[in-house]
Amino acid sequence: MPIDITTLALGDRLGQGGQGTVYPVRNKRINKGVADGDWAVVYKEYSAAVLPTLDTAALESAVALLSRLSDSEARWLCDKTAWPAVVVHRQGRACGFLMRAVPDHFRFTLRSLTAGSPAQLRLATVEYLLNDDSYLTGIGLTVGDRDRLLLLADLATTLHRLHEFNVTVGDVSPKNLLFTLTPRPECFLIDSDAMRLRGASVLPQAETPDWQVPPGEERATPASDVYKLGLLAVRLFARDQTTTDPAALARTGSGLGDLARASLDLDPARRPNPAAWAEGLAAAAATATNQPKKNQQKQKPKPARQRNGPAVTGRGSGRPGSIGAGRTAPPGSIGTTAAGLKRALGILAAIAALVALIAGGHQLHSRAEAVRAAHGSALSSPPLPDPFTTSPDSADDTAGNLGDPYDDPDDDTSTDPADSDPGTPSATPTDPIGTAEVGDCFDDHGGGKQADLSPTDCAAGTFKVARIKTGTTDLDSCDGVTDSDESASSAAYDRVLCLSYQSSGGSAFHAHQGDCVFGAPGDEEWSTQSCRTGTFKVLAAYRGTTSHTKCESWPHYNYWRSMKVAGNSALDVMLCLSMNYPDDAGYAVRNECLVKSGNTFTNVGDCGKSNVYVTGRTSTYSDASFCGSDGSTTWPSTDYPAFAYTVCWRWR
Repeated sequence: MPIDITTLALGDRLGQGGQGTVYPVRNKRINKGVADGDWAVVYKEYSAAVLPTLDTAALESAVALLSRLSDSEARWLCDKTAWPAVVVHRQGRACGFLMRAVPDHFRFTLRSLTAGSPAQLRLATVEYLLNDDSYLTGIGLTVGDRDRLLLLADLATTLHRLHEFNVTVGDVSPKNLLFTLTPRPECFLIDSDAMRLRGASVLPQAETPDWQVPPGEERATPASDVYKLGLLAVRLFARDQTTTDPAALARTGSGLGDLARASLDLDPARRPNPAAWAEGLAAAAATATNQPKKNQQKQKPKPARQRNGPAVTGRGSGRPGSIGAGRTAPPGSIGTTAAGLKRALGILAAIAALVALIAGGHQLHSRAEAVRAAHGSALSSPPLPDPFTTSPDSADDTAGNLGDPYDDPDDDTSTDPADSDPGTPSATPTDPIGTAEVGDCFDDHGGGKQADLSPTDCAAGTFKVARIKTGTTDLDSCDGVTDSDESASSAAYDRVLCLSYQSSGGSAFHAHQGDCVFGAPGDEEWSTQSCRTGTFKVLAAYRGTTSHTKCESWPHYNYWRSMKVAGNSALDVMLCLSMNYPDDAGYAVRNECLVKSGNTFTNVGDCGKSNVYVTGRTSTYSDASFCGSDGSTTWPSTDYPAFAYTVCWRWR
């Protein structure tokens, strides 16, 4: 039975994603009465933006599945997934649900080599494993090929059993999949309300970029799950985020390379089932070892792209003047051997100390510059999944963010003589960091490489102090500060300025994935606005580039907006945009199935549940004659007439 939101004692927010917000529940437990039961509970509250698309019947059906299964089957489902357990109502309408909190053994203690940075408890998302072994060792994980094979075998077995329950996962991706290696390798699936039960979805199906099924294929089917299982197997052994080459997997033997090729077949009917994967993986694991490969190149992490959420932040680039440590999301590679990297870090540490002495203890951290230097210019603000985390860190919205384990502890050691003075000097008007207040603005003549601040009036092209952190010189302390683009610190005054660039491009400069923006054609200034018909939704925000080539891979991408920063290209912004049409007819293509209810058209992802299909479309507004005897729906854009359409439909 549903329960009312007023009966829940909620703790502080654990995380927030594109669909909603997750809170710990202090006065509810589930699985009571079982010897090893009494599990902690979390509550996911759907955001107001997604409630209109919420299929309450599908959510209720998902909850009811637990009572339809046998006790052992229901226990297994809750041991392997964060399955919805209870529907929560607000004023008589569904607003969210309760689920089991992530079990503790699906976390690990992330180790950082950054000076003074303590180890942190993190969700063990599989994205960490898409790196080489030296990187994993650096953050405190030891994972061998046998572990990988057994983890994949457990996932394959889980998918096989879910399919027997008529459940398909859909968005199989490394951010939605947790792992543990003790007492044995196994997985735990989160974002379970995004799965399909007997073809029904609680919310419209979504996919993680670089983890999509081939164009035109139905989402969240048994065949699509196998396709993504094949992708994961290939990438897990290649230690790579995006490859589709099964060569590394094939070297494990037992025909796994052939299984991967068959799983990635464009024809879903030719793909194997998860049981074939489980058998092949178990056979390969029987002869595999966990001995690390020799002469492996050490890799720095490159950002994993995820489904919904805030922008990735990065560390200093390691060049003179880019001092300080930050955070970056896993994974990736650069072609530097482990020994070479160690020597390079030693050299950079010495240079950093010299620069710190010359600069009088001031440090600058431009996150866009740092990430671009480490990973290339085409870096997205990655979408995140819904945050099913019970981390004690209430500010931890992204379980994948971590301190860079390859930061040399000496990188942050200041040689400023002021450090030896236990007293803090009085701030003087000549020290911009020492005297700054929130709301002050500065010109930065350092160009993103070294702090060179001078006070100025607040205007486009300046940096405004968004927040001041005292008692620290940790540049990463600005991580999570809204609209912070750079951070500058002073060892002499033991404070950090979190700086926000004031763009002539308007508030859209700081837009994130999922925000909506708008500006008239030809206008330089665009603003973030409420998401309504006729505005543009941000599909991705790329930092440090004005190239729109990466936008082309995003579903429903049809417009882009770039904003340049004179003298500091690391802060350039590229927004990949999608027009907000009145309903799903706006992006419908010929032969696509839709549900027509009154004058509204909705794609439910299932032709069996649809009542009309599209017979044609034109970019001309109100062109009923184009549709002949078929029905039509039409919409114009006053500001962008090219986005107008007339869509023709016919009853099924």
